[in-house]
Amino acid sequence: MSEESSIDEAYNILRVSSFLSTKEYSNKKLVIPIYQRPYRWTENNIIDLLTDLYYQCTKLGHNLGDVYNPDNAYRLGTVVLHQHNDEAGQMQVDLVDGQQRALTLLLLIKAAADSKRFKEQFNGFTPVEINLPDCSETQKNLSKNLEFIERHVSNPEFTPEVLDFLLHHCEVVQVTLHDLSEAFQFFDSQNSRGLELSPHDLLKAFHLREFSASENSLKEAVVNNWEQKNTKDLKLLFSNYLYPIRQWSLGKPNLYFSKSDIHVFKGINLNSEYYPHSYPFQKGLKIIHNTVDNYNQHAHRDFDQQIMEYPFQITQTLINGRRFFDWVGYYQKLLDPLLNKAIEEKDDWLKAALYQQEKLQKSEHGKVSRPTALTIMQTIDNRKEGYEYSHWWRQGDRYVRRLFNALVLCYYDRFGEQDLARAIEYIFIWAYSLRLQNASVYLESVEKHIRHNNLFMRLQQSLSPVDFLNKPLRQLNQKNLKIRNLETVAGIKTIFEELGYYISKQVTETTNVQ
Repeated sequence: MSEESSIDEAYNILRVSSFLSTKEYSNKKLVIPIYQRPYRWTENNIIDLLTDLYYQCTKLGHNLGDVYNPDNAYRLGTVVLHQHNDEAGQMQVDLVDGQQRALTLLLLIKAAADSKRFKEQFNGFTPVEINLPDCSETQKNLSKNLEFIERHVSNPEFTPEVLDFLLHHCEVVQVTLHDLSEAFQFFDSQNSRGLELSPHDLLKAFHLREFSASENSLKEAVVNNWEQKNTKDLKLLFSNYLYPIRQWSLGKPNLYFSKSDIHVFKGINLNSEYYPHSYPFQKGLKIIHNTVDNYNQHAHRDFDQQIMEYPFQITQTLINGRRFFDWVGYYQKLLDPLLNKAIEEKDDWLKAALYQQEKLQKSEHGKVSRPTALTIMQTIDNRKEGYEYSHWWRQGDRYVRRLFNALVLCYYDRFGEQDLARAIEYIFIWAYSLRLQNASVYLESVEKHIRHNNLFMRLQQSLSPVDFLNKPLRQLNQKNLKIRNLETVAGIKTIFEELGYYISKQVTETTNVQ
C-alpha cells in the first residue's frame, strides 16, 4: 500500500464531541507520549480560541440544538495520532501532533461539565481521559489554565449556544497512523513542507469569508486584484507601516509582525445577515459605509462620472470584508511616493507640497535661504548635491527612514497638505536625531526613541497641525552626537545645523558665559 493511500484511509473529520469522547476510544488509551514537549499554552492562546468561538457562533446566528451542517462547521485544525499496542498488549493511541489544542479543549469541556448551567448538555457525553507524562511544567500550566477557563465559563458570554457550537459544530481533522515513523513523517510534512502562510495571506482568507452574501459577485475581482500585488510589497506594507503605525498610535510596542498579530486587522462586520444588532459605536461607520456605496451606485454617476472615495483613516476601526481590501489598496497607493525616490518625475501629493514650499521660499535671485522639505527628501535619498548622505543604505539608517516615512504618512492621513512641508521638517528632526545620537540603530533603538517622545500618539490626539507642531524639539550638540563617522551622514548634520537644531560645543560654551 502506498504512503498516500494509507494516509487517505487514516484521514477522518470529527466533531469535538466525538474526538474527545470516551466512545471514540473504547478499549483504547489516549496518551501524550513522553517525547512530546510540555503543555505551554498561555492565557493569550486561550483568549484567541474563545474569541474565535464567540465570533463564529455569533456570525452564524447559532441556536441551541441547530442541526449540524458541514458547510457551517468551524475547523479547529489537524491532529495526528499513532495507534499501536503497548507493552501489555493494550491498544494505545499516542497524540503526536495537536496536544496543546486538545488539552485546552478538554479543559474547556471539563469546566463546563462541572457547571450546573450546562448539566443537561452533557447527558450521554463523557469526556475522554488523557494519560499524561510525569511533567511538572505540564501539570502546573494545566492547573493554572483550568482556573482561568473556569472564570470565563462562568461569564454570561459563555452561553449554552457557545458550548453547543463547540461540541457539535466545531471539528478537527484526525489522521490516525499505525507506524511511528510514518506519523512523524506526516507531522513534519504538515509543519514544514511548502511555504507557510504569511500573515497577510491569513488576513485575505479571513476577510474573504467576511463578505456579505450580496457581495459574493465582487469576490473574484477582489481576489484577482490582491493576487496581482507583489507579495514582498504586501509583506513590507503590513510589517513596516500598517502594523507599526497602529501599534505606536496606541502607545504599544512594535518589533515584528507575525501571525499572532493579525487580530490588529480584524474589525467589525456590518452585514445585517450576520449581526442584526449593532453597537452604538458602529452607527457612524455604517452611515459612512452606506452613504459612499449609495452615492457611487446611483444612476446619476453614469452621467457625471463622479466617485466618492471612502474617507479611510489608518488607525480607524476596520470594516471586515470588501472595505478591508479597499483600505489596504488605499494605503499602498498613498505610501508609494515616500518609497519612490524619483520625486522630480512623478506627480503626487508629496511632490505637490514639496515644490509649493520651494517656490514660496525662493528669493528674487532664485535661491532658498534655508533647507526646505524638498531638500530633506532629496538628502535622505542621497540625491542632493552639497548634502551628501553616503551611508543611507545601512540597516540602521533604513530603520530611521522607515520611522520618518511612517509619521509623514500619518500626518498626511490626518491633516492632508495643510502645513505638510513644515511637518516634514519637524518629523525629520525628530526621526533623524535618533540617527545622530546613536553609533548603531536597531529596532529596539526605534522603540526606545518612540517611548521617550511618542509623536504618533500626539498626532492622533491633535485637532489641528498647530497642536502637533507647536512643541519644541531638542537641540543637539557635539556631546549628543554618538555616530562614529560623521562624514557618512554629513548632509543630515548640515540640515540640522542650518535649521538650528545642532550647535557646536564652542557656541554652547559662549552662550553659557553670556
